[in-house]
Amino acid sequence: MPVMTKPLALMTGAIAVVGANSMVLAPITAAVARDLGGDPAEILQAAAAYGGTTALSALLLAPRADRIGPGPALMQALLLLLLSLVGSIFAPGKWTLVLFQAVGGLGAGMAIPAIYALAPELGPEGEEKRSMGIVLSGWTLALVAGVAGSGFLAEWVGWRAVYVALLACMSLLYIALRRTDLSVRTVGSASTPLTALRVPGIGRGLMAAGLLMTAFYGTYAFIGAHVAEGLGRGTDAAGFVTLCYGVGFGLSSFLDRYLDRLPQHLAGALSFGGLGLVYLAMSAGASHFALLSGLAIFWGVIQHLGLNFVVSRLAGLDARQRGAILGLNSSITYLAVLGGALSFRLPYETGGLAWCTMISALCCGIGLAECLAPRRVAI
Repeated sequence: MPVMTKPLALMTGAIAVVGANSMVLAPITAAVARDLGGDPAEILQAAAAYGGTTALSALLLAPRADRIGPGPALMQALLLLLLSLVGSIFAPGKWTLVLFQAVGGLGAGMAIPAIYALAPELGPEGEEKRSMGIVLSGWTLALVAGVAGSGFLAEWVGWRAVYVALLACMSLLYIALRRTDLSVRTVGSASTPLTALRVPGIGRGLMAAGLLMTAFYGTYAFIGAHVAEGLGRGTDAAGFVTLCYGVGFGLSSFLDRYLDRLPQHLAGALSFGGLGLVYLAMSAGASHFALLSGLAIFWGVIQHLGLNFVVSRLAGLDARQRGAILGLNSSITYLAVLGGALSFRLPYETGGLAWCTMISALCCGIGLAECLAPRRVAI
């Protein structure tokens, strides 16, 4: 049975569209500010609203996937996202945009855990990690479309065209999913964040997820500033480093079949150990653009393996509560977005990107120790 089934392909597309929607505002804030008034920093309040409601929705609404099924939960989430996109297209002012971006965050907080819950169910039995890896590769499309594509559209057609394109893609996705069987093998049960927190192994699983994503976002948040300020290059150069990362992240999907064959603790140890070495190499090569770009490819490859490990690990803890568990993972991820940017700011201002990558390496070292610790050691 081929791994890339139609439902898995649609889940990959869903991650791409939902992920791109979460990324497009940052590159086009200047264009939005010129049109709606205010400065770009004020427009980023809309991005903050999106992130805040995503974290809240992932915590409180994602458990719906366990009660009604991840397929119906995903369809409800897409309706919220469609409403958000329509409102964003016609937003007459900043606060209207903030409101509809907040609505989009509610949809994203439900959608991403539902997609992750569907991924291991819609692929062949015994190849759950590989199926998850295929779906996670949608983030590569989101990165390229969200960072590069949105900037191009905003420059030549206008920022509202970015949301028109997303609306078209989201609508096609919704229609295709309505015609697809999204039934799952495992029947969920009523769950809440509190019941999910009582699942054995959840503490260590969320700790690994938090370490992985804090390490990533703490460094990623300052890559663009480093390329511009530290290396004296333009935004196109920063975009090239991001593109290299995205290429590596996408290429890593070919390695997922080998990850499936490894014991869980070994897969995690290789991911965190490899990432730690990459961050150390980036610290040493931060002053060389070509070297940093090359290392970004390896960064993407191993980050994909690490993300596959932590998501698959959490998804496998209790199949009946996947929605709630993966909702907690999404909440941790969005806290890492905020925490990484805030906690790494002082190190960046003090020692530049090299200090950020050193701290990221330390996070990976702690993650490596957790993977190698005996399973009986609980949190």
